[in-house]
Amino acid sequence: MPKVRPPAAKKKPQKGSDGKGLTSEKIRESIKSVIDPELGINIVDLGLIYDIVINKGVVKVRMTLTTPMCPIGPMLVDGVKRAVEGVKGVKNVDVEVTFDPPWTMERISPEFREKLGFGV
Repeated sequence: MPKVRPPAAKKKPQKGSDGKGLTSEKIRESIKSVIDPELGINIVDLGLIYDIVINKGVVKVRMTLTTPMCPIGPMLVDGVKRAVEGVKGVKNVDVEVTFDPPWTMERISPEFREKLGFGV
């Protein structure tokens, strides 16, 4: 009787790396070039980036805005897309905006919380 091979397992998207030098840290660093013009802080340290998933050069960024009616929201989303597209190895970018969980000031990095006078 011939041996039957099980179907090949599908590869799961990797959160940290694509195995070819494209990492979530490189993506995060590129996104730091996007500055919230009202606060003068990059959106990574502001805590707006929730998740980065890399799968074969396709980068999915899950982010939020400080409020659902943020007037500069579309500009920030476009800035994230352009910043990520500029990273070597990126083939496509998908930016998802979510409000779950809602953004709070506690998401700001400790360094910038201190600079803004909120303490740590």
